[in-house]
Amino acid sequence: MVEIKDGVYTIRNTGRSLMLDLKGNSPVTGNAIQGYEANGTVAQQWIIKRQSRTASTYSIQTNNSDAHGNGFFFPPRYDEGEKVVYYRRAVVVNLIDAGNDEYKIGYTLGSDKLVLALPGSQTEVALANDAENPRYRWTLKFVAAL
Repeated sequence: MVEIKDGVYTIRNTGRSLMLDLKGNSPVTGNAIQGYEANGTVAQQWIIKRQSRTASTYSIQTNNSDAHGNGFFFPPRYDEGEKVVYYRRAVVVNLIDAGNDEYKIGYTLGSDKLVLALPGSQTEVALANDAENPRYRWTLKFVAAL
């Protein structure tokens, strides 16, 4: 696993080549986290910070500096199919090495089998049972240091 340094990143879904995106760059609680075509906006930039020296636990929050920005993506419930939304509550995730510089993103709460995905033809990011499916894997691209 390549060391992930604290910084600003873009996060791209491997299977669909869509970027993790805060819909409309609107930091309003409950707003959708979606897969969207790369457009270079701050809505597709995420601050990643390591939370543990011994594990692969990180916080991932928006790079939006609006008064309500810098929130996290959060599933209201930890169930398969649950949509992931913008939330001001701090959340910690596991970045699970999937090989080839790809990661699965799983929450530290709930089932360790649930990961972020872009399942089916939908664009909303949702939780899905972990599978060897490229729609459940993500690549990180470093944008800037903190």
